[in-house]
Amino acid sequence: MTLVIQPQFPIIIAITIIIVVVLKLISNKLNEFDPLSTPTPLVTVCIMLVEYIDQFVTEITNKKVGEKLAPYVCSISIYILISNYIGLLGFENPTKNWSVTLSLAFITFILIQKTDIEYNGIGSYIHAFFEPIFLFVVPNFFGTIAPLLSMSLRLFGNLLSGSIIMELVYNLGNTVSNVFWSIFGAKDVFNFIGPILAAPLHCYFDLFSGFIQTYIFIMLTAAFIGNKIPDEARD
Repeated sequence: MTLVIQPQFPIIIAITIIIVVVLKLISNKLNEFDPLSTPTPLVTVCIMLVEYIDQFVTEITNKKVGEKLAPYVCSISIYILISNYIGLLGFENPTKNWSVTLSLAFITFILIQKTDIEYNGIGSYIHAFFEPIFLFVVPNFFGTIAPLLSMSLRLFGNLLSGSIIMELVYNLGNTVSNVFWSIFGAKDVFNFIGPILAAPLHCYFDLFSGFIQTYIFIMLTAAFIGNKIPDEARD
């Protein structure tokens, strides 16, 4: 049996290490900051980010869940955003690997089930699989795991499809360039059409779509968890 290391594996490890190191350095800077002094740009950005994420999650869930969930949402948003943008530097996007997006979605899936049991009880959680009658246990089961599949496949599919489209654009540009150079009797000089066609598309598939997919993932994370909280438990 041959062990095959996927091409995204080194960059997955590298991104994780970089994020941990950078956050540790930022944490040290924040611990050294004097609250009575004028905030530095770093402190100001961190405060704005934390306040936004905390308010964002709390409004969808409640204060108790928001306090615990906000750090997770902030962490995965940073990781997914960097993973989506790393392709601009010529590296493999980790989010083009379904095992990565599935792992992230699985954490969210566990938090959804935990919140459901915590607020509604284990008896109600199990009983929901057999509502309205016992025969509905199969569709109810698939309904429960649907967020796991939808969230992981949505992020994975959008990043993969974007990279495939960009590869097709570059191949098209290369073909057109070769036809152009053949007019002058030259072959395979360089692909000058590809970069021209690809530049605006990179802005969409890498920058805009990468940000939107990150936002959708954390929005769905908070929304699915918030849906398990009864109305009377909301602040």
